[in-house]
Amino acid sequence: MRALRGVVASAVTVLLAALAHTVAGGDAPAPLLLVAAAILAAPPAVALVGKRPAVLRTTAAVLVAQLVFHGVFLLFGSGATTSFTGGDHTHMAGHMAMTGAPIMAHDPMSLAHVVAAIVTVVMLHRGEWMLRAAGRGIHRLLPLRVVRPPHPLTVRRVRAAFRAPVPRPLLLVADIGRRGPPLAV
Repeated sequence: MRALRGVVASAVTVLLAALAHTVAGGDAPAPLLLVAAAILAAPPAVALVGKRPAVLRTTAAVLVAQLVFHGVFLLFGSGATTSFTGGDHTHMAGHMAMTGAPIMAHDPMSLAHVVAAIVTVVMLHRGEWMLRAAGRGIHRLLPLRVVRPPHPLTVRRVRAAFRAPVPRPLLLVADIGRRGPPLAV
């Protein structure tokens, strides 16, 4: 269950981060880029989510998955072109390097990613809880019943119309009288 939870967390995070990025005015990432980011984000997400659902561990997994998404996006850009310029993320990285401060909250791109992270954490945490509750409800509504055939099955012996003769070994009477080791020559 832990691996499934981590893989789902990385995939949902990458998809919602890409959606937030596109809605905020950035280029839409290529599907292959999203798959690569989700695959790269899965191992740390699996390690962070833990055995039981917890908001802090889910938040850590979401943040790491968003960082991986941004790293892949920074390296390869939107993936729509063959350029390795990085698009808007190169500008953001340059701004952070020059000023030493993160992008301000009034930046629509940063705000969109923060909102996407919050929505992702809520969706993952409450979604798992909701799926478990729905499963328990279905289990209560549909009790496990053993299905039995309407009539008891009886096995009837069938007699063959023709019986094949059974070969019987021939008994050699002459050999019975000669028991023991052979006589000396």
